Amino acid sequence: MDGAFCFKNGTHLSKLIGETSTLTRELDGASHRAAVACLLRLALPHVNTMPPSENAVNEHGYARQILHADPDGLFTVMALRWLPGACTPIHGHNAWGCVGVLEGEVGCETFDHRTCESQECVPEAPSLVSTGKLLAGPGTVASVDPDPCGIHRIFNPTQAPATTLHIYGMDLEEDPSALNKWYQH
Repeated sequence: MDGAFCFKNGTHLSKLIGETSTLTRELDGASHRAAVACLLRLALPHVNTMPPSENAVNEHGYARQILHADPDGLFTVMALRWLPGACTPIHGHNAWGCVGVLEGEVGCETFDHRTCESQECVPEAPSLVSTGKLLAGPGTVASVDPDPCGIHRIFNPTQAPATTLHIYGMDLEEDPSALNKWYQH
C-alpha cells in the first residue's frame, strides 16, 4: 500500500478486498491486524451497505455471510447482520480480526482470565471476569488478537438491526466456526 492510497466515492468492497490482499502478502504476519484495521477505517465510509444475508439467523440472533475468502487462505471477509437483542456466546479467536460497524449499533463486552479467587467471575464462564462494555456506531472499527487475548461477546442492544463487516486472518470458507474458541455455548 503506497502513501497515495485512498478510497473515493464509488469505491466498493472490491477495493477493500484488493488492498487487504496486498497488505497480507507484503507485510510480516505480525503486522496484519494493525494494518488491516487502518485500511478498514479508511474504507468503511465508502463501502456500500451489505444486502440482507441469504443465510438463516442462528439461535443467537445473527447471520454470517462470507463475502470473500482469499485463495491462499490469508484472510476472509464476512458481513454479519444482527437482529435486536442478538448476542454471541463468549469467545476468543484462532486468528487476528478486524470489525467495522456499517449500520446500526453493536456492543462488545470484553473478558480476561480470572487471576485470583477474589475476582468476581462471569456465571456463564467461571474462568473469566468481565473487563468492560462499549457501544459502537457506524464507522467504528475495532480489532482483536488471537486467543487467549481478545475474549469477548458482541451484542445488539437496540431495537433496530445492525450490520458489521469483519476481516479475519484465516480461511473460513469451509468452516466459519473454525475461527472461534468458545468459552460459553
